Amino acid sequence: MSIFIITIVLISTFIHALWNFLIKKSNYPYEYIQLLAIFSGLIAVPFSIYFIFVEDLTYTGIILSFLSGFIHIFYFYFLGKAYQTGQLSYVYPISRGTSVALVPIIGTLLLNDQIGIYSIFGILIVFFGIFFLSVNDLLAINKKNIKNVLIPLLIGITITIYTIVDSIAVTLINPIIMFSISSFFGGIFSIILFDRRINHFGVIIKKNILFILVISSMSAIGYPMILYAYKYSLVSLVAPLREVSTVYAAILGIFFLNETYSKTKILGISLIVIGAILIT
Repeated sequence: MSIFIITIVLISTFIHALWNFLIKKSNYPYEYIQLLAIFSGLIAVPFSIYFIFVEDLTYTGIILSFLSGFIHIFYFYFLGKAYQTGQLSYVYPISRGTSVALVPIIGTLLLNDQIGIYSIFGILIVFFGIFFLSVNDLLAINKKNIKNVLIPLLIGITITIYTIVDSIAVTLINPIIMFSISSFFGGIFSIILFDRRINHFGVIIKKNILFILVISSMSAIGYPMILYAYKYSLVSLVAPLREVSTVYAAILGIFFLNETYSKTKILGISLIVIGAILIT
C-alpha cells in the first residue's frame, strides 16, 4: 500500500471519528445521521457535475451507485437507531468487528485480492483490538440484553455489503459521483421509508443548519477519500485500516466525554495501531 493511500485513509478515519463524536454528543443523533447523509450527498453534487463532463460514465457504475444507496438506507437507519437508543458500547466492537472479519474474506474470494501474510496478521490483530476496546460491555451481554446485539450486527452486515459494492463501483464511475448518489439516496429514503416525520426534520434543519453543514462537509470530504483508496488499492486492506477510526473515537471519548479508560481499552488501542502498521 502506497504512502499516499495510507495517508488519505488515516486522514479520512480521523474525519469520520470526528463527525461521529460530534453527533454522539448532540441532542438529535438519529436525525443528524440521516441529515448528514442527505446534505453530504448534496454538497458533492457540483463536483459530480464536473466529473460527469470530464470522465466517462458506465451504466453498471450508476446502477452500483444506486445499489450502494439502497444498502445505505438500512445502514443510516440502523446507525441512527443505535445512537438514539444509546447502544454505542456495542456498536463499534460488533459492527466494525463484523466488517473487519468479513470484508477481507469476501474481497479475497470475490475480488481476488492478494493479501500478504503480514497483512493477514494485521487484520486479525485489528479485529482483536476492536474487541478489547469494549470487552467489558461485550462480556456483560446476557439473555436480558442480547437483543442489543442485533442492531450493531445488522450495521456490520450493511457495512460489509456496501464496502464491497462501493469498491467495485469506483472502478466504473468517479468516486465523487458515486458518493453523491449513494449518500443522498440512502439518507432521503431512510427518512421517507422508515421515519416519515418530514416536518420534524424540517424544524431541525432550520434550527441547526450550521451544525448540519459542518458534519455533512466532513462526511463529503472523508468518505470520498476512502472511495479513492478503494479504487487504487485493495479493499481487503483499506477496510480494516479504516478501523483506526476506533482509536480516534476512543481517545476523543476519553478526553472530551469523560469516558473511562481501562487496561483493556489501552490494550485495544495498542493492538489496532500495531495491526494497522502490519496491514500497511
